[in-house]
Parts: sequence; C-alpha cells; structure tokens
Amino acid sequence: MKNTKLNCESARNISIITVVEKMGIRIDKENKNEVWIKSPFRQERTASFKIDKHLNCWYDHGEGTGGNTLDFVIKYYNISPTEALRFLDNSIFSFHQQKNKPEETNTKNNKIIKLDKVSHTALTSYFSNRGIGVELANKYCSEFHQIRGDNRNFFYIAFRNDSGGIELRNKYYKGAFMKKDISTISNNSKSVYVFEGFFDFLSFLTLNPIQENKNDFIIMNSLSMINKLNKTLNNYTQISLFLDNDFAGKLATKKIIHQFTKAKDMSFIYNKYKDLNDLLLKNKNLSNDMNIGC
Repeated sequence: MKNTKLNCESARNISIITVVEKMGIRIDKENKNEVWIKSPFRQERTASFKIDKHLNCWYDHGEGTGGNTLDFVIKYYNISPTEALRFLDNSIFSFHQQKNKPEETNTKNNKIIKLDKVSHTALTSYFSNRGIGVELANKYCSEFHQIRGDNRNFFYIAFRNDSGGIELRNKYYKGAFMKKDISTISNNSKSVYVFEGFFDFLSFLTLNPIQENKNDFIIMNSLSMINKLNKTLNNYTQISLFLDNDFAGKLATKKIIHQFTKAKDMSFIYNKYKDLNDLLLKNKNLSNDMNIGC
C-alpha cells in the first residue's frame, strides 16, 4: 500500500473509464463522447450505464443514479469514502488522471487462427515460472493465437469462461476475447472454492491435488464479476474464498461474506503472501498435499 494520501478532489479527477477497465469490466459501446457498459450493480442484457468522457461522470439509467469516480467505487463496493480513497490510492491499479481530450479507441477486428494445446516455449516457460506444471495447465487451458488488424500474430494462454468467452493471459497481457464472465468447474459437489484468477486456481491444485475432484470451483477472472456469483453461490452449502490478500481482495471477500453466511475466508492459509501463487512460488519445497482444503 502506498503512503500517499489521495483526497476527494483528486479522486474525482481519476478517469472512471480507467477504473472500469482496470477492474475488467467490458465496454459494450463507445464513441468520441461517451462509453456504455452493462450496469456493474445488477445483471442486465442491454447496457444502460453511461460514462461521459468529457465530464468524467457516470449515470445508470436503470436506477436513475449517477456521480463521479469516488461515488462509483463507494457504491460498487458498498464502502465508506475513506475506504474508497484507500482503494483508489492502491498502487496495483495504477490509475491515471482523466485526459482533457479523450482519445478514440482502435476497434480493428481480430481473427482467431489457432486454439490448441499449450506448447509454445514462451507460454510453457511462463507456466513454469509461475510454478505450474504444463500437464496440469493443459487440463484447463489452451494456446490461443490470433492475427490483429495490423496483421501481427499474437499468442496467449486461454481459459474458457461460462459465457463462451476466453480469458487471455501471457507475460505482458491480461484480458479477454469475446464476452467476459466467471468460469465454473463442476464436480457435482455442494462445496465450492472461489478464486480471483485461474493462476490461483492452478496454484491451489498444484499445492493440494487431492482436492481436484472433491469440490466445485469458481474462478472469477476479475473482481468486477463479483455480482455474477450471486445466483451461483446459492446452490452451495459450503463456500470457501481464496481471494488475494490485498485491499481489493479483502473488500470483495467482505462483500461476499456479507451476502452469504455460508462463505468463509480462507486467505489465512497464505496470510504472509499476496495470493496462492505467491505462496507456491516462495515455498517450492512444500508437500504436494498441504491439506489446504476445508
């Protein structure tokens, strides 16, 4: 956490669009004046949440509410202004100030040319550097190649989500192709383990492989997907949360536990580390079965 103190006036000048994008929320429509997204406060089919680029303010047509960047964070996480300022001041988000003249986004089409077994040296090395074996990686991930509008070839680790979209990752990029959503792995269990990202999920299985077929798993793929959990988590009698030990992860954990009394914060298992992958990397001599599950 940075020691700098962000005041309310500075927070209001932080670009709402940047906050939304850093949280992994997908933009549905955009022009030179405004951006439209599906409301982060509920589930909807048609985007009714508008962000004015020039005024740097938002308005939710479905609820008839709106405000500035600080108001958005307060409402989204249901937290106090002080907590919201702390969230925006967190260095992991690297927010920048709103530009006076917003730039238009390049929307050239991308074309898939390959979706196959993970074999590219750069990707297998990336898994290895994160402490994940290639055999385990290939059980849940694929290798995704695409040609972008400038005819350059890009390749990523691909992890499918529940909407048929693909979460993309490599050493330099984190994003999604098509629709962003949570990913559910079902073993017909009444117990579910919830993770922020698929590297945390794979780290968990590396540390504790005996749990692989005993529980269901939900990978959020972004904390912005937190509202997607509401309907799904109602199906479980036991909910174990393995979210990050940073401010944003703690806020999300707090929000889920507030909504679901069955939910339990499991981050105490790695309380000296940022997340499960950090635990794995810094303790490479750990036993394969840590009895990390509940």
